[in-house]
Amino acid sequence: MISIRIKNKKAFMSKLLASELFDLFQVEEAEVTTFNTFHIDGRIHKDFYKDVPAGADSADAMPGEYSTWKDLKPICYELIKGKRTPLSFKFVFYLNEEAKSRLIKEADAGIDDSQVRLGLNIRFINSDVILTTGCAISIFTLDKSIEKAWDNYIPSFLDNNSIDNEIL
Repeated sequence: MISIRIKNKKAFMSKLLASELFDLFQVEEAEVTTFNTFHIDGRIHKDFYKDVPAGADSADAMPGEYSTWKDLKPICYELIKGKRTPLSFKFVFYLNEEAKSRLIKEADAGIDDSQVRLGLNIRFINSDVILTTGCAISIFTLDKSIEKAWDNYIPSFLDNNSIDNEIL
């Protein structure tokens, strides 16, 4: 697990809220505190999709466990935009399944994809934007290669997308 401070908050927020850069991340939770605290549980209610016929268009197909940032971003943008800076926000992201599979394969840890969750917490509090990585493995292992790969992936992802940052 590592923590990263974002040096240019305005540029980061633009990439988070106004670009497609984070769109494929899955969102477990979003919380924005302005004049109220708005909490979004990113877990998808499967009952909402129960009437979708088999073989439906992929846009109407049964989604995964969590909403994507692409789907929740417009709502969060509406909560954050304005003349006043939010008091705080917190987003809990997970790497999407395809990217997670690639990362696990590259780490060569011999663990099934379904046994791993790669998380990214994005928090704005006390005028700082802090990103924290996390890795949850549902089996016991002493192998830390997936954690190390994830902890290397995020700073590289930020650097490759011109997001100025520093590891704390």
